[in-house]
Amino acid sequence: MSDQPIDTNSSDQIIVTVEQADALLEMIASDENAGRISSAALSSGLVSLGLAGANGLAGDAARILEPVRAARTQLAIRVVSPSMRGVVRDWRVWPTTPRSVVMRSDVNGVHFSQVDYCEVPHILAMENLLTAGASVVDGPPFIPAEFLQAVRALDLEEAQAVLIDLASHGPSDSHFAQDCWSERWSVVLCVREDNTPDGWKETEHVECFVTDHLHALIHAPLDPDALADMQGQDAPTLDAPPRTALWALIMALFAG
Repeated sequence: MSDQPIDTNSSDQIIVTVEQADALLEMIASDENAGRISSAALSSGLVSLGLAGANGLAGDAARILEPVRAARTQLAIRVVSPSMRGVVRDWRVWPTTPRSVVMRSDVNGVHFSQVDYCEVPHILAMENLLTAGASVVDGPPFIPAEFLQAVRALDLEEAQAVLIDLASHGPSDSHFAQDCWSERWSVVLCVREDNTPDGWKETEHVECFVTDHLHALIHAPLDPDALADMQGQDAPTLDAPPRTALWALIMALFAG
């Protein structure tokens, strides 16, 4: 992604580079920094775009991002898939009433916008790839830790190699094997963070392995060292509850 400023902003949203998004979030991270302009904001071009000034956030950035200051929780969603343009899609939601702030990233940049609070559950459902129907469970009851490590590192070549090896040990005509070989899979990670006196802290998460035929809950820690220890018979397990149960787990992150 280019580091050059993106000028496709409108009154409904702002679109910035990753560097500019980081600078905006830094400026509203605490009351101490809220009214100060950082060196990152100066160097990233936010001032020339009218999104930052001597008193901190300015223009559409000040208007759209204002609810973030009052947020006590934030929800981060990452979707990784070899069949998706750009491979990875990130969302972050700060649920506040009456208006919430949504950040999403794609190949065009980082988008910030406001939505009604009641729209947040719809966004979570859409981005978690949840669809109606029963899952076809004809694959292994586990997923190798090496696969999750590769996915989280965005090394999809390694992730695909691990899946192909896994699928080779089961029936070749299973839906699981066919979806793995055809790269029709995604990993969806939802993380709830709470605003504490020590900053934003991860508190809960839901991670799913999704194919054309399966929506499975992955039982694995976020901590990379703990994940690395899950080898052999201790590999992360896959559980395929009713999809309504998965939806309930994700909504629990939102409800807190």
